[in-house]
Formats: sequence, structure tokens, C-alpha cells
Amino acid sequence: MRLAFATLAFVGLATASCALTPKIYPQIVLIGGEPAAVPDTDITLLLTEVEDQRCPAGVDCVWAGMIRVHLTVSTPRSKQEIVLCNQCEDARDLATAAGRTFGLVALAPSTEDLARLGRAPVLADYALTVNYDTPD
Repeated sequence: MRLAFATLAFVGLATASCALTPKIYPQIVLIGGEPAAVPDTDITLLLTEVEDQRCPAGVDCVWAGMIRVHLTVSTPRSKQEIVLCNQCEDARDLATAAGRTFGLVALAPSTEDLARLGRAPVLADYALTVNYDTPD
């Protein structure tokens, strides 16, 4: 019994100390309508449209809501439109363009901050955080 317990304790320690750390991808923040260069690449990203259907400020919702964003991914040789969405049947939170995969990370400001504007939000009000893969 003592040997079995010692073996289980050792296995538990080995598992804990050998836990895999997920690869952390670089992130970039895009302001609506402003082109942003992806560091160390010839890629430029442009946030062209935001469909923000998150739970409104001051409302208790069953789900957080949908975010769909449209991006233009440009290089000196090409231009491609991609759509990232957190809860859509026709789009995903990952899309590939210009040889890179881009992921939807976050959308700011919060719905509470948008409500404080006292007007409907415009594209320039939004800051979208995306991440992207890097060559190994």
C-alpha cells in the first residue's frame, strides 16, 4: 500500500512538473479604419467592419453575444478579406491569409463604455486585438 501511494505521488509530481505550456502567439491591436503593420512581416491589417452584438450594458444575458469583424489583409502583392467571428456558423475565430493564421482575441471597448458615448458607435471607436502565428 505504501509503495502504491508513493508511486501515485511520484506520477502526480511528474505530471505537474511536465505540464505543456501552450505556445503564446504575438498580438496586435487594430483601431477601426487605421492600417496596422504586422511586425517583422510585409503584412498590413485593416479593421473595416465590426458587427457588435454583445450583451448590452445593464442587461443580464444568457450568452455573451456575437462579435463579427471584417479585416483586409494586405501585402505588396495581394489583398484578401477575412472575417473573424466568435459565435457564427459562417465564420470562425481563426482565418488564414497571406500565409498567416489570425485569431480573434478581444474587442474593446466594453458595452458599458460604448453606452457612455451617448451615440451609436462608429468604426473608429473599436479596438480589436488579434493574434497571429509566426513561422517556426
